[in-house]
Amino acid sequence: MQSELTYAIVPAGPGDAAELALVHVQAWRETYPGVLPAAYLARMSVAAHARRWRWRLLHVGEVTLAAEGEAGLVGYCSGEASRAGVPGEAEITTLYLLKTAQGSGLGRALLTATARALAARGATSLVIWVLADNLRARAFYERLGGGRAEARREPIAGGSVAAVAYRWDDLPGWLSAGAG
Repeated sequence: MQSELTYAIVPAGPGDAAELALVHVQAWRETYPGVLPAAYLARMSVAAHARRWRWRLLHVGEVTLAAEGEAGLVGYCSGEASRAGVPGEAEITTLYLLKTAQGSGLGRALLTATARALAARGATSLVIWVLADNLRARAFYERLGGGRAEARREPIAGGSVAAVAYRWDDLPGWLSAGAG
């Protein structure tokens, strides 16, 4: 396993869409067996996700940072203004790492760098939604000081799954304290 220091965190652009899609599909297949239907995970299309990523990177005003290692992209984190419209709140919309890059400190580095970029845009608080059954991710956000907030159902794979929010109410304070 590489350490966080062997990766570069860079802003993603439309030219990164195919690699982001590959990481997205592989990370979901590694993370969600038993949480999401196997048939849904098997049907995930890198080509379809690449088209979505290209569009997002060209048209959505979110911050997307990618983690690059010797073999290419191994993870990414995206965030934008709160989709719930909460004034001053930013939302991490995606944070995924391939299993080979997990446990290296890279997830924390990606989340922190994205949070800093969102704070520079004026965000004073931060929220992220995570599937309730993704216990590893939930423990990660709790270790970083995220407070468990509300719950909801997320439409996925023709059904719905439980999700919970983690919130950092004082984003500047969290960042200045070393981000967890």
